Amino acid sequence: MYEQFFGLSEKPFSIQPDPSFLYWGRTHRLAYAMLEYGVLNHAGISVVTGEVGCGKTTLIHRLLDQLSDSHTVALLSNVQAGRGDLLSWVLMSFGQPFDDSSHVGLFAQLQNFFIGEYSKGKRIVLIIDEAQNLSIDMLEELRLLSNINAGKDQLLQLILVGQPQLKDVLNKPELLQLTQRVGSDFHLTPLSRDEVQAYIETRLSIAGCRRRVFTERALDLIAAQSRGVPRVINVIADTALVYAFSAEDLVVGVETIRNVIRDKKAYGVFGIASDDASAPPIPSASKQGPDAFVEEDEAPKKRVVTERERTPEPRATEFERVRETAVKTKADIEPQIKPAAAVAPPPVQHSAPTTATAVKTEAAPRNAPEPVRKETPSAVTGAVIVSADPKVSPEATIRSIADGRAVVFAPLVAMPDAAAAANKAGATIVENAGKGLQTGGRARNAGYRQLKKIAPHLKYVQFLDAGVVLDPDWIPAGEKFLERRPEVAVIEGAVRDHHGRRREFTTVQEQKQNEAPGEIAMTSTGAALVRASAFEAAGGFRGDLIARDMEDLCIRQRRRGAHIWRIEEEMSVEETRRPTIGRWWRRSRQRGFDNAYAMSLHGGPPERHGVGATVQAVVWGCVFPLTVAAGAGLAALVVPMFSPMTLPGMAAGGVAAVGLAVYLLQYFASIFRRGLFKPASWRRGFYAVFGRFPEFFGAMRYWLGGERP
Repeated sequence: MYEQFFGLSEKPFSIQPDPSFLYWGRTHRLAYAMLEYGVLNHAGISVVTGEVGCGKTTLIHRLLDQLSDSHTVALLSNVQAGRGDLLSWVLMSFGQPFDDSSHVGLFAQLQNFFIGEYSKGKRIVLIIDEAQNLSIDMLEELRLLSNINAGKDQLLQLILVGQPQLKDVLNKPELLQLTQRVGSDFHLTPLSRDEVQAYIETRLSIAGCRRRVFTERALDLIAAQSRGVPRVINVIADTALVYAFSAEDLVVGVETIRNVIRDKKAYGVFGIASDDASAPPIPSASKQGPDAFVEEDEAPKKRVVTERERTPEPRATEFERVRETAVKTKADIEPQIKPAAAVAPPPVQHSAPTTATAVKTEAAPRNAPEPVRKETPSAVTGAVIVSADPKVSPEATIRSIADGRAVVFAPLVAMPDAAAAANKAGATIVENAGKGLQTGGRARNAGYRQLKKIAPHLKYVQFLDAGVVLDPDWIPAGEKFLERRPEVAVIEGAVRDHHGRRREFTTVQEQKQNEAPGEIAMTSTGAALVRASAFEAAGGFRGDLIARDMEDLCIRQRRRGAHIWRIEEEMSVEETRRPTIGRWWRRSRQRGFDNAYAMSLHGGPPERHGVGATVQAVVWGCVFPLTVAAGAGLAALVVPMFSPMTLPGMAAGGVAAVGLAVYLLQYFASIFRRGLFKPASWRRGFYAVFGRFPEFFGAMRYWLGGERP
């Protein structure tokens, strides 16, 4: 119904158990680990308990998907006393035929089945869901089944899953022999506020969503009203998407959640019992408008989760900016907001009796869209954009970052026009930007500090330069990779130019080295997705570096034991200018300067950073030409002495021709390696071979104490 509207491939909040949507919260991960431990270590009986809707059944289905063919597994649900013999239920769950024979006959049939599976080398696992409904006699029957063994091997592994009452039943004195055989047990608790947000965003991401759908305040209210129960979260979130779809709202705000909960409590069925002492109060049906849920917003601590000590307060909201592209356009919203503003009442005093003002409040449209709301950023990933060129606008770079993520613009020098464009695009300008931050490392560090003020719980930060446009799928792909690989601190992806071609590098070796995915020594550009905790542990960028600050960070991360990775996904598109001889010469000088500078920083083993490129620049840009020139001069002096018929110019020219032939051989070899029939190969081969001359001049500029070109 609403999938296409929100860009989803399937419904993200179905209440049916689906292991593919399993969110690994802290307690769910521990519960699964205990279940897996019990199965793999042949624990006799495992017990998992939790409130209704906490995800027990989904966890069990995940276990069923993961168990190998070496196990014969059966899942038995909704067994109750007085609804048939338990042994008949067990035989049915294993797919075994049975008749209405005696209890002894059923037991013998089940025992023979267990022995037959054991002879095939298979372990037998019986999972009973809703086990709190079993009677004491049924539980005792299960204990007798668990007694069946073959020598020292127990044939049946039993997993009991149920509500908290199950533990009360198991702790009864008459079941002491059963409880003594419990090898592992765990109790699933509700989700914390942070876990509720991660739960919702995870399910949306699995369903194909690539943007922020719920605002921070909406997530806070869902966490409060659901009390952290996943099934109730699904009900609220799914209904909220329907409400937003019907109102054509691209973003689900807090008012939509209020309407959902109010309607559920007043006219429908809600997933939390209203007579529960800890349940949130049901508001009066006459209570409408923006003040309807003030009590719920002011006292969330009383009802999110019982273990509130480990639930952090909602994130700071001092950073609030309008995401114009995520919500509706101004023209779409103005006609709906202005009529509501015309009848907007003064603030309602809840202690006052109902007045005409209150009637006006009821008359206001209940589902009117929220005004363009200044939305808090995602607490997962933010971006820092640096710029050294006032002529390059950061607007396209900022807009390429998905909505809901904090963005900070950090210029190296004072550039008011670029700062104004960045502010218009929705970015925060770093403090003291007017004074200029002078170096890239200092600018990135200042941007990161500003970003942490905006999103204190930041997990990842994307660093990039103005003019670079991120691929819309890059940050979600990078987040998933870093979640799976906690040992990786920095990642980058494929970089293309605006024509769709891969980024060019000077030599064929560099081209191959900087295109292959996998673990790398350092990133190939200044754009990278960095784990915030690893960035802080390394002390951030060095503010005194005049170049190669990202490469320096990667080297320091590797020295700390972290890993740097290049993944296959597309990361960014870089705007490339039409190549000219003058631009090529300037960039080559700059590259030579940077290589010499990198060699001074990390030229020793094991990195030997910048050594190879600098040595080649010195050899082919200085030593070899001087050798050829010296040889030509010597030939002009010596050859005529032995061959009077040979002119000095001819002798010198012959030596010079040999030197030029060496360069031409390198040039054509580079063309053949890149592709003889590719037009770009001729240009890139020329830049690679003859670029050693300006690179040498750049290195000399560094060694003589000059400024970076």
